[in-house]
Amino acid sequence: MSEEEPRERQPSERIREMARSLHEPKVGLLQRLADKIGMEKMEEFYQRTLELEAAGGMPTANGKRRRTAGGVLFQLTREILTPRERRKIFREKKPKPATPAQSAERKRAPQPPSSPALQPPTTEQVAAALKAAASIPAEKKGQAIMKVTVIGRPKQVKRMDTCVLVVLAPKAPGALPRGLPPVPEVTNATIAVFIANKQWTKAEAALKQDPSDELIVEGYPVNDPKNQITAVWAQSCTTKLLQRALRQSKTATEAEHPPADS
Repeated sequence: MSEEEPRERQPSERIREMARSLHEPKVGLLQRLADKIGMEKMEEFYQRTLELEAAGGMPTANGKRRRTAGGVLFQLTREILTPRERRKIFREKKPKPATPAQSAERKRAPQPPSSPALQPPTTEQVAAALKAAASIPAEKKGQAIMKVTVIGRPKQVKRMDTCVLVVLAPKAPGALPRGLPPVPEVTNATIAVFIANKQWTKAEAALKQDPSDELIVEGYPVNDPKNQITAVWAQSCTTKLLQRALRQSKTATEAEHPPADS
């Protein structure tokens, strides 16, 4: 270890909890990130990671697979760090400068014609594309089952005999992949979620226990554009804290009973 590089401190218990929840073995890297950006920001990225995981995760840069939960958090934090900070925290090597011979070879090589930077579709282009998509005859469309994930804390709950109706308003999403068009504002839109009583009872108890907890629902949507309502029939219902407790319990069980070597 060089004299200029300080000794790394041991990860805090909160960082260890995050690592266990995300099944991330690089606990030291999580601590280095927290030391750089602060625990408050780290908690924000951790919650955002849980939301992305609940919504289906984040693909890798080449789109061939889904990132690990820890990889999602690392990617989110990388976006706010400078190249120098990324190299220091993630222990990346700085690219070596080209030798004079390499530079001369690059100059002699034919350069491809420069093309303008690609821009995401504009709001007008998005509206036109959606209008065109809606006009395609049903027999020419492929069939699909659509599922959505709703994450939020409800204030309005209507109780029925066998289920409840939870009413929410949409909020702006977090960071989205580059290249996507801007998401239109839907200030007057409504999300109405039908949840079976058996599923709601456990989630409701968790929400009452912690005012910072949020509902996580996966289900099948039906859109009513005239009234700006999206109704969702819940297939599964939990909360962030219930989900976290389940992951911690699973991690503890795996630690007590590790799988036998094959």
